[in-house]
Amino acid sequence: MKNELLKKVSMIELFYDLVFVYMISQVTGLIHHLQNGVISPSALSIFTLVVIVSINSWMVQTVFNNRYGKSQWSNVILSFVDMAIVLYMSNAFSDTFDRHLIGFFIAAGLLSLTLAIQYLLVFVQTKNEYDRNIAMVFMRILFFRTACLLAGGVLAGR
Repeated sequence: MKNELLKKVSMIELFYDLVFVYMISQVTGLIHHLQNGVISPSALSIFTLVVIVSINSWMVQTVFNNRYGKSQWSNVILSFVDMAIVLYMSNAFSDTFDRHLIGFFIAAGLLSLTLAIQYLLVFVQTKNEYDRNIAMVFMRILFFRTACLLAGGVLAGR
């Protein structure tokens, strides 16, 4: 077996995971209220959208932390910004959430933007061509997702 590099998990990463666990627990409140014993299709659709965006954001951040995460100030600051956005999103869920999707879309767009910025910093700072290519792919996907989510926020506000 090859020598595998082991990376210690930082306290910030663990706290970030805990913030996402809190958010998922709050998201389940979207399908908690039944109408005549049935979850409404709109509530189920919104729940599915929120869970997919949330878990995907967590996975992208986890991949970043595992591959490029260092105790640099830029990573620490962006992680705290991400946690603040996730906490805002967590506390935005309510019975009338479907009427206030603009806040979710804008917050999710900002979360995607901060993730894209992290990959942009890796792209600019690293000399390894393989890492630059990976960072470029993630960066493009995240900037596209940012644009889509922010556009969704603008359209939801109309």
